[in-house]
Amino acid sequence: MGIFTCTEKVTLLDIGENFLLSNKGILRILQEVANNASSQVGHGVSDIESTGTTWVLLYWRLQVYDRVPYNGELSIKTWASFSKKIYSNRCFEVYYEDKLIAKADSKWVYVDAKNHSILKLSDELIALYENVENNVFETPFNDRIKLPDNLEKTLSYTIMKRDLDANHHANNNVFLEIATEVLPEDIIGTKFNNLSIIYKKELNYKDEVSCYYEFKDNKHIVYLYNDTTDTFSSAVIFE
Repeated sequence: MGIFTCTEKVTLLDIGENFLLSNKGILRILQEVANNASSQVGHGVSDIESTGTTWVLLYWRLQVYDRVPYNGELSIKTWASFSKKIYSNRCFEVYYEDKLIAKADSKWVYVDAKNHSILKLSDELIALYENVENNVFETPFNDRIKLPDNLEKTLSYTIMKRDLDANHHANNNVFLEIATEVLPEDIIGTKFNNLSIIYKKELNYKDEVSCYYEFKDNKHIVYLYNDTTDTFSSAVIFE
């Protein structure tokens, strides 16, 4: 497949203040595009029943250069930039009126849809995607992170039915929504043009989540800890 190109409209669900495309909106669109690309080779969401497998996201790294208004038409390019044994990296470029307005990279694992065990990527599967060895960022992303010991809990949240996706766990954007609630009130409305989300463990229905916040190295970092399973679940980094 190589580079997959498509167009997407900015919907009401994708805009924030001043009716401009939000980070949540961008990630929603990119998630849609990633699925559309995989559907082209028979491994999208609609193929889960027949393949018994699905892709699970491990991180997002997003950089935004400009914001697009409601109903704007985006042109998006995406490609698998690297694949290795059990994971694959996917890159994105987002254009509006021929101008690059955002870029992102991401990391995915291929899993059994029933028990969520990680599966090895076969040579045949990798060949279907036709990797393009070109990353949109010059430096590799460090997704190794842990919850600091000295932080105080700032918010508790229970995963609800409305948060669940087709895989029956919390949708990727739910992590961002929860983390946004934790940010200090004096930065509400700030348009963070650099955003990273590291997914360590899934969140399931009725899981009790404790949220922790710190400001470090000019970054606002929110940590999500699953009290129900006693596991570190995610870190969301706003810059």
